[in-house]
Amino acid sequence: MRKAILCLLAGSAVLGMQASASAAGLSLFPATGGNQGQVVQVQATDPAMRIMQLEEQVRNLNGQVEDLSFQLLQMEERIRKLQEDMEFRLQDLESGMAAPPSSGSGQDNETASIDNPPPMPDSAMNDAAIPGDVSPDLPEGAEGGGNDAAFYNVAYNLILSGDYQQAEEAFGEFVLSYPNSPLIPDASFWLGESMLAQQKYNEAAKTFLNAYKAYGTSDKAPEMLLKLGQSLAGMDNKDAACATFAEVPVRYPDAARAVLDKASAELTANGC
Repeated sequence: MRKAILCLLAGSAVLGMQASASAAGLSLFPATGGNQGQVVQVQATDPAMRIMQLEEQVRNLNGQVEDLSFQLLQMEERIRKLQEDMEFRLQDLESGMAAPPSSGSGQDNETASIDNPPPMPDSAMNDAAIPGDVSPDLPEGAEGGGNDAAFYNVAYNLILSGDYQQAEEAFGEFVLSYPNSPLIPDASFWLGESMLAQQKYNEAAKTFLNAYKAYGTSDKAPEMLLKLGQSLAGMDNKDAACATFAEVPVRYPDAARAVLDKASAELTANGC
């Protein structure tokens, strides 16, 4: 009698478990037929699975939006720092800039004759003088018959002949000898240009920065800023170069079309 009661209780428990498992979508015993190796089967409705997938996609999209927002903040901060860096460099070079050095080989300040001037780089040949004038136009107030004008013309002709090393020395001497000449802004520009043509990018950048800071309202100022950008690009300082090229049309919207077009072309060429 006792064994019979125990068997009945055990059978009831098993039936109860099977009923609960059936209600939950589970099978406790192997099914007959070809699925005898499967012990547990979980059935999930398609709508529920799709909802889970959509929720996962939304979480992924939210993460991407947060990443993009962070990158945008970083870019804005980078631009702000570039602007501050440009202003700092202008101030630093203005305060610490000495007179343009003469030849580093111990020669005096007099113009030395060079038998074999270096070849003119292709980029310098294309950009040496944007206006394309054959003879220099003296700034207003400069007398063509003065010593400074004569000296300037000699130095400028060296630029036209492609003798940039000697032109650098000549314009360096001009800046020292005629600090109050109305030709100083143009002479400072061509001093930097002669350095840039020789791929002396660091020296050229300092010269153009100094000239731009001192003569930012002169007719040569837009070209000074453009050439500063080219010098920075030559130094592989692309961020500062791009910021400088972008400033040309902002600060000088009425500059010569050739200068504005060149600044735009440099932005594209440098991947700005």
